[in-house]
Amino acid sequence: MADLYDETRVFDQGCFDAALDWLVDRFPPQRFSNVFYPGIGTGRVAIPLAEKGYRITGVDISAKMLALLERRLRQMEQTLPISLHKADVTELPFGTATFDMVFAVHLFYFIGNWQKAVDEMMRVLENDRPLILMHTGTGAEMPFLNERYRELCSGQGFVIKDVGVKSNREVVEYLEKGGYHAEWIRDRWQWTSHIRPDIALEYIRSRAYSFTVSVPDEVHSEALNRLESEVMQQFGGLEIAVEVPNQIYLVVVSHR
Repeated sequence: MADLYDETRVFDQGCFDAALDWLVDRFPPQRFSNVFYPGIGTGRVAIPLAEKGYRITGVDISAKMLALLERRLRQMEQTLPISLHKADVTELPFGTATFDMVFAVHLFYFIGNWQKAVDEMMRVLENDRPLILMHTGTGAEMPFLNERYRELCSGQGFVIKDVGVKSNREVVEYLEKGGYHAEWIRDRWQWTSHIRPDIALEYIRSRAYSFTVSVPDEVHSEALNRLESEVMQQFGGLEIAVEVPNQIYLVVVSHR
């Protein structure tokens, strides 16, 4: 997924900038400078954070993702305060209460033992400091196509099982049971994406999303054929831009 990840996660730049401005105003880097970023990936969000003045310590289990980020950092004119480690977020190589903030983006969908990952993140976070969950939108996806793909696979006898959580709400509920408080910052940074079905279908076809990886080839092919046919009937073509509502939101988790 490394080569395609960034292009499948496009967002409205104005909304993204506004969300970061809100973050800086609420948690200024002068007070929350030492940030842990689990699942740092290609740096699509970590780099803008570092440019705002945060000092980023990032980990990722994917060597390819880290290599892409290292290359990107080398090509930049300025040196940013980003350090990288190849590590599993369920077994972090850091001491307790090391960081001023933990910042996670689209992460827990990919972790089977996500509860242990959450526990580890809270362990390395200072007691009175926040965990920030960021959702940058659905990118180039058409969510109803993804759901229909799942249904078509299930109709062939293959039920797609999510690796980790289905939404950030599961993570929040787990933390709230542990005595934490969650503040949802949403419905502020919204936009409408215009996505062509042929492009959305191509990302599914190329298995750019985690939910497609385990699907057998014959099931995958049949589901796509039927999905493409249904899209043609619904929209009259594959190259017609479809409006998809989108938004960036944040969840701020802290002690009560």
